[in-house]
Amino acid sequence: MALEIVIKSEDKNPVLELTGKIVDVDVKKFQHKMDSLYKNKELSRIVVDVTGADFIDSHGLGVIVYFHTLLQKEKRTLTIVNANPDQNSYLNRLFEVTNLDKVLNITNSAD
Repeated sequence: MALEIVIKSEDKNPVLELTGKIVDVDVKKFQHKMDSLYKNKELSRIVVDVTGADFIDSHGLGVIVYFHTLLQKEKRTLTIVNANPDQNSYLNRLFEVTNLDKVLNITNSAD
């Protein structure tokens, strides 16, 4: 399934809902959306909801880490939402194996 990106707003903070596979050329689309949100310096927090994502390749993870680092340097926040309660799900295991669960702000809701 190709990547679908929907931008919603929750209390002035944008939420990027990602559905499908974050791979290959779709990563560029994700990166472009993130870059446009990042350039809005009024946003103190950007939320990326990966609950509907089936797969994230290394390039997709790279985009997440890149923007996490940029935002962190500016005392802004990137929050990753993964509402999948199954600890053995692909994304939960991916964040655990890469130790990103210890680096990124990963929650189970956008609140």
